[in-house]
Amino acid sequence: MPNIGDVARHLGVSRSTVSYALSGKRSISSEMKARVQAAVRELEFYPSASGRALATARTNTLALLAPMAENATPEVALQFVSGVVQSARSFGYDILLVTGEEAFTSVDRLDRARQVDGFVILDVEDSDPRALALQENGAACVLVGMPEGVTDLDRVDLDWREAGTSLLEALAGAGHRHVGLVGAPSVAYDLGMTYAARFRDGVAAAAQRMQVRVTEVPAHNDFFETIATIRALLETEAGITGLVIQHEAAVAPVFSALKTAGYEVPRDYSVVGMSIDKLGFQFAPPTSGIVNSSTEITRQAVSLLIERLEDPALEARSILISPEYRDLATVAPPRPTA
Repeated sequence: MPNIGDVARHLGVSRSTVSYALSGKRSISSEMKARVQAAVRELEFYPSASGRALATARTNTLALLAPMAENATPEVALQFVSGVVQSARSFGYDILLVTGEEAFTSVDRLDRARQVDGFVILDVEDSDPRALALQENGAACVLVGMPEGVTDLDRVDLDWREAGTSLLEALAGAGHRHVGLVGAPSVAYDLGMTYAARFRDGVAAAAQRMQVRVTEVPAHNDFFETIATIRALLETEAGITGLVIQHEAAVAPVFSALKTAGYEVPRDYSVVGMSIDKLGFQFAPPTSGIVNSSTEITRQAVSLLIERLEDPALEARSILISPEYRDLATVAPPRPTA
């Protein structure tokens, strides 16, 4: 594979002349630039990534900060990672995936070393240290989440509050007056994950307006632990006639818990919940509710970031993707009590 030295020898000029002609770092005559470009095409020389960075002040690489925290469900998290990778590729960008604790500690290092052009942040927390660091550095970034105190960074997410409202309304509209909420894992609230609190707020607001009693229990990433939680909920709260499931991975154990106890959906219990696109029906039987569209969310996130790179002076944008309720016949009026 030819290198910059081969181009220089072919033209009978110095390596620095070729470098300056490609990078634009110094003034080079139009004639020499044309000769260099012609030689590059003739020799099929492809500048390295570092060379392209010198020429364009871009690395054509985006950092994806995905901690894969304790509350994360791998199958769901990977849908968002895959969505960011595919969207970035459509714009000609590579992805540097940063997980674990590094996702919180490497922001300054990556930004100051100019190893990436911008950042996509998943699993956003309230007072997220990554967002605060990027604000201070003035780096191009987009948050997949809606932290309350951050309004001067680009943000995109599902409207989780409206999602919670829609699911509660579906049960209330069918006549249910006591429902169980299978919420996010407890650690999601402990970490201040923005989606969890917004969903809970949406359920609470709709319940108060429609005079529905809500009893909440946390989901778990362990299948059998979630089953045990559902069984205990139904034993202690005999008046519950419907279930709202926030945590996508909890849908399967909820159906399993009901089935093994001899209950049918929606004859005995109505169920609504969240699912993830592409993998939704692999978690559980089709369930009335809302799809958390990782494809649309990540497409919007990457688009916002690319626009930010092209025009850093843009005003900060916030995009809430409206949830769409799907009726898949898992809701019915509550059965009359004996």
